[in-house]
Amino acid sequence: MTTVGEVVGEHLLRVGAEAGDTYLIYADGRLRGVEPFIEKFPDRFLNVGIAEQNAVSIAAGLAHSGKQVYLWNNTTFLLYRPFDQIRVDAAFSRTRLRLIGTSAGLTRSKSGIINIAVEDVAIMRALPNMTVVCPGDLHEARALLNQCHQLDGPVYVRFPLENYELPEIHRPDTKVTLGHAITVRDGDDAALIATGHMLPVALGWIDEFAKAGLRVRLVSMPSIKPFDAGSVVTLVAEQLPIITVEDHSTIGGLGSAVAEAIAETGRGVPFRRIGVPDRYPYVVGSLGYLTEHFGMPGVSELRAWIVDQVSARSAREAEVGK
Repeated sequence: MTTVGEVVGEHLLRVGAEAGDTYLIYADGRLRGVEPFIEKFPDRFLNVGIAEQNAVSIAAGLAHSGKQVYLWNNTTFLLYRPFDQIRVDAAFSRTRLRLIGTSAGLTRSKSGIINIAVEDVAIMRALPNMTVVCPGDLHEARALLNQCHQLDGPVYVRFPLENYELPEIHRPDTKVTLGHAITVRDGDDAALIATGHMLPVALGWIDEFAKAGLRVRLVSMPSIKPFDAGSVVTLVAEQLPIITVEDHSTIGGLGSAVAEAIAETGRGVPFRRIGVPDRYPYVVGSLGYLTEHFGMPGVSELRAWIVDQVSARSAREAEVGK
């Protein structure tokens, strides 16, 4: 299995060898897996210490001088403390800066609120010129890192823990394209749209639904901005009930993006957002503990909801057929 740090390191080593303009910057900490890049190109690595604002400004300055710059940190430190610099030096300036955030969502919840990032997608997708991607497996991570390297503006890449082992969900020949959703499993009873590290969780739910005789389509949405609204329009046209699942606030992330796309069709479908509710945790614990603390629905509740929607649709179709 390949970890998040290793896939980032693998990417940096490749693009760093292709051209002598790729730089990596830290603001303290350590991303295990990128050591080969640092060892091979020590003059292209800089750790500025606990100075997040300076890290963004230094990275932006290098990028404006023609360098390809990657800035890594835990998501809360990467984005929240230096947000003004990200907004002005990166987004406003259309800087070729790649922000690599780890420990996103509740993945480092045992460390408390300082390390919990459940508002990051909402914040970053609101910035003009900013690209936001949330890879859900190894194939998505490799493809999107490569494609984002070519972009002319800033990018935020969202990952779980640095040592998280990226699953291999897609076939090697699956096409992953920035701005496009991917159908992982087909189905005509409902649709489950997942992003980031909730993709393998969603895949497990799909298997559980199948045991109950439910054919639920699984859609991976690794690109939050640009967003594939067209894929949502297709689901609405098929009148499929839609569920979104994300390790992020239900406000401003995947669920909100899908809701916006549904609303703009002018048509309605049953819809549920699964994510972190609009409140902070005042307890500390594992991801599973906080999921239970927040009362987030699991597979049993969602299965019952889908059964209700399928029954309601069958009743409507029978009524129309009379």
